[in-house]
Amino acid sequence: LAVVEFARNMCGMKGANSEEFDSSTKHPVVMFMPEGSKTVMGGTMRLGTRRTILKSKDCITAKLYGEDSVDERHRHRYEVNPKVVPELEAK
Repeated sequence: LAVVEFARNMCGMKGANSEEFDSSTKHPVVMFMPEGSKTVMGGTMRLGTRRTILKSKDCITAKLYGEDSVDERHRHRYEVNPKVVPELEAK
């Protein structure tokens, strides 16, 4: 939900939301993974570790972890909408 709040307050996307909560949102900043199935729920979740490469060694996350990348455990069917990433990153 941090992405939703960032989109609303920093990018001016009034009404931005996750498709999980509002399937008809004007600004779907979090979306159902395209490779997933909305009808078959078993075995369709993205599971496991995903590496996030940090763009700045000066960011809070890099300072907390003392690394330029972070491995996180994921278990979900939703992701940040790739179409809005450039706009989010520009802020």
